Amino acid sequence: MSRTTGNHLFAPVLVNRKPAWFAVDTGAALTIVDRKKAQELGLASLGKTVELPNQIEVNDRVVPVANLQNLSLGTQSLGSGPVALIDLTQFRARLRTGGTAVPMDGILGLDILQEYKAIIDCAQQRIYMQIGSSSDLAAAQMDIRRQHLKSIPMRITRSGALEVEGSLNGKRYSFVVDTGGFTTLLPVQVASTAGIPIIHTGVNAKGIHSKTRAVWAGIAPQFSIGKYNLGTTVVGITALPPGPEDLRYEFGGLLGADFFFEHHGVIDVGNQKLYFRETATGS
Repeated sequence: MSRTTGNHLFAPVLVNRKPAWFAVDTGAALTIVDRKKAQELGLASLGKTVELPNQIEVNDRVVPVANLQNLSLGTQSLGSGPVALIDLTQFRARLRTGGTAVPMDGILGLDILQEYKAIIDCAQQRIYMQIGSSSDLAAAQMDIRRQHLKSIPMRITRSGALEVEGSLNGKRYSFVVDTGGFTTLLPVQVASTAGIPIIHTGVNAKGIHSKTRAVWAGIAPQFSIGKYNLGTTVVGITALPPGPEDLRYEFGGLLGADFFFEHHGVIDVGNQKLYFRETATGS
């Protein structure tokens, strides 16, 4: 995989044997293909629609579905299946290495990541899938053990979110693991409850699942993920949409890409575990 200047992980894929770039996004419940690229990539609409989860904000709540005949990642074929068609043309990225501009032709969502028991190693920018036997993931699991990372349980909600538990200033929250988010984001109300002052930045950002919003900064003095205290943590604060309704605790925000790069995060979707270093080491 390649890391972009916007902190997304992009993977080169083959869609019906045609080259494309997909963002690897644990925050997307469904795998998506750019609606305007569908014909070029050989996708035909099935004449069906799918209702998107509430946390994905697009112009239409109901979007068309197409059949993807073959999706290949590296040397591995992930076979065929339905994908949602959404206009992604406004999302463009630039790779950190070399500065090459790449389009977002699609999003590899949690449906496929869960089906193939994906392990996403953000620091090493690698993704592993179990296509056949469990031995497909043996090298990745051995590498995790060698790094002596901390681990906490994740939960896949019925609505299609990767949930971890944590706390802000002693109050328990649920956070959504979101590699599609450029930074860790707290809802304004959560930041206010935690007593985190808002620092105006003049920055606006548009996430893969959300409309353009002002993003402020804040410093969380006591931020924990699982039982591990991350200490004083710089976070983003914005007017996030409501989180999934089936979280165990109140929605505390999105655990974004900055966390995974700075803490050498490894997301084991199949075993529902999040691995990371307790102390940030930089990105």
